[in-house]
Amino acid sequence: MEIIQAGLLLVLSGPCLGQLSRDFSCPQDYGLFPHGEYCDYYYECIDGVATTRLCPNGLVFSGRRRGVLKNCDYPINVGCPDGNRVMGQSPISRGHCKWLWGRFSHNTSCTRFWECWNGTATSHRCPFSLLYNNELEACDWPSNVEGCQKHPICRKVPDGRIPISSSCFIYWYCNKGYPQLQRCPAGLAFYSETLSCELAQNVPGCEPSTTTPAPQEDENIRGLNYIQPDPQPQSYHQPGLVSIDEQPNTEDF
Repeated sequence: MEIIQAGLLLVLSGPCLGQLSRDFSCPQDYGLFPHGEYCDYYYECIDGVATTRLCPNGLVFSGRRRGVLKNCDYPINVGCPDGNRVMGQSPISRGHCKWLWGRFSHNTSCTRFWECWNGTATSHRCPFSLLYNNELEACDWPSNVEGCQKHPICRKVPDGRIPISSSCFIYWYCNKGYPQLQRCPAGLAFYSETLSCELAQNVPGCEPSTTTPAPQEDENIRGLNYIQPDPQPQSYHQPGLVSIDEQPNTEDF
């Protein structure tokens, strides 16, 4: 019944699919061309004859063999709707999916979001201390995401440095209530009394040994959890996204 209703809705809300389009003149004998009114419809021209095609629910036309599926991509990647063209389909919602295809914010967490493929929702988590920006449909710096709860690490110190008792070299830097891992330069250690990086020999418990090599950070801390002071925000679909089990050992929220 759901499939029949969805089909009737599409017929009533947009042009007839898979039928010859007499109101469109093919600019070339062969090719795919955008619809003049709807982002999620397009024309396929064969021998100069146009046929109306439809993108999967939630995706928009992006060009031949471009996008995530069947010549279609996420609206944010195409820039449509754009004020002139709109979505021809109505949303088909299933569970956490507002459309059958797309990315959607989590209803209880600022660090998580839903990726929907044909109505099946998969939960993802932003890496490090980034939050999901629903407008960009990507993980972004917390200062760019309004309305999210503060992170537990920064509950007492929303702006400033917080020492990590198990490390001489890394510390948390809270910016507007959200933490970022920082590391002191070589030869320096983080001093909890002054909340700054100072010469290691002046920081109790972090003095370099004269007979053994200086203490090294755990590989997990030096590699996965180390964040440069000013990296670019990391989008979900870019390389470098880490899984839930690889996140810094902080309380989820």
